Amino acid sequence: MKGIILIRKFNTKTLLLSSALIAGLVFTTSNQVKADTTDTGDNTNVLQISHNDATVPAKASISPVASHDNQTLRQVAAANNASLEVLEKLNDNIDPDVPIKNDTPLYLPQNSNLFAQENDAVPHSLYVKYWSHLSPANRRAKAWIAQRESRGSYTARNGSVYGRYQLSLSYLHGDLSKTNQERTANRYVKQRYGSWVNAKKFWLAHNWY
Repeated sequence: MKGIILIRKFNTKTLLLSSALIAGLVFTTSNQVKADTTDTGDNTNVLQISHNDATVPAKASISPVASHDNQTLRQVAAANNASLEVLEKLNDNIDPDVPIKNDTPLYLPQNSNLFAQENDAVPHSLYVKYWSHLSPANRRAKAWIAQRESRGSYTARNGSVYGRYQLSLSYLHGDLSKTNQERTANRYVKQRYGSWVNAKKFWLAHNWY
């Protein structure tokens, strides 16, 4: 009798658990993905998607990076700890399992603030003199390199390199001012690469410029 009672109790629990699972499945199936556009206040629209709490930033706010090693989008998502769903939406819903041609521009959500960072910490007078004459693509590339090198800090130091663009101290000739950093960085890039866009391409291939 005790054995029968235990079996009946087990069956009751199993039935309750099964019912709960079915109810959860029905709820999940009926829960539709909803999306709306939110104005962040800085003219950057962000698409909010409730499914899996994924947030897709506006593509126009992202500085693209070049693909390499013929990776698939699924591999890129895993390597960057990013949502594959978000990457698909940002990259024209390309097949996530087909190798991407090298140097194809890829839009990664973690780069969504790089455009906004272009003006961060750059005094207006220096921006006018050392940034405004550059093309939009070169301004984005310059901001991208500054973020990768120093997170935009004019006082970052790493051994024999210094500042926002991590320039050699010998290039700066002892003048660590923001003005000299901007002037020297533009001169260095123009002489070595021809443009900030080319400098960024070199950085992507070698992790330095």
